[in-house]
Amino acid sequence: MQHTDGRGAGETSFAVRVFKDRSCYYLPGLEKQGVVHGFFTKPSQTEPPFFEAEKRLLRDAFSLKDVIIMDQEHKDEVHVVVDGERPSVGDGILLVERNVAAVIKTADCLAVIVADPEYPMAAIVHAGWRGTVKKIAAKAAEKMVSMGARRKRMVALMGPSVRPCCYEVGDEVTEAFRREGFTDEIFRTVGDAVHLDLARANRELLLASGVHLIYDTGLCTLCNPDLFASYRRGDRSVRQISFVSLHR
Repeated sequence: MQHTDGRGAGETSFAVRVFKDRSCYYLPGLEKQGVVHGFFTKPSQTEPPFFEAEKRLLRDAFSLKDVIIMDQEHKDEVHVVVDGERPSVGDGILLVERNVAAVIKTADCLAVIVADPEYPMAAIVHAGWRGTVKKIAAKAAEKMVSMGARRKRMVALMGPSVRPCCYEVGDEVTEAFRREGFTDEIFRTVGDAVHLDLARANRELLLASGVHLIYDTGLCTLCNPDLFASYRRGDRSVRQISFVSLHR
């Protein structure tokens, strides 16, 4: 369920936390350092009231003062949340403010969390293929460094997403990644088709940014219909949420 690069530290296996009819994957060792987070399973409706149940769940479970859920655009802007800043549109959130949850919605795309627990500071980004080719995870990591995070302390987590077993892509996608300097290691040939490994592509970005402690749930949204929504499976009006918050 995980992939690590570099040194190990603390509890390094994902665990499952259960909330009534929902559950989420999280890394206990990182949570003990004050970075509370989770990759949820049961999908949520995107129609009104727009994730209000999830907001209440997070606020109640983690004593949060606020929960931020943005309208996502498959772009690369990372907003800094400090001193009451509350972005409404974007694909990345960088937290300095405590007891606020930043949420990303996915249904095949990858949610990536990057944290420096000693600062403390954490970011979460929405990395579909478009966001990944625009290097949103690297931009989040670099913005964190520019604000005082230390590369050697930074940790990255990758949530469930469509995996290379299932993610067939066309020439437009492969050419876009090659133009941006990604290696061919992110592609897998399956018969006559080319499949994309989103997690590996983001791992390349993070390693190039100096983030060497990387944990991956390894879960495929398309392969696990009982756990996750999948746009490619036809789930158009549901998403699962992933979140991060600072508690020290």
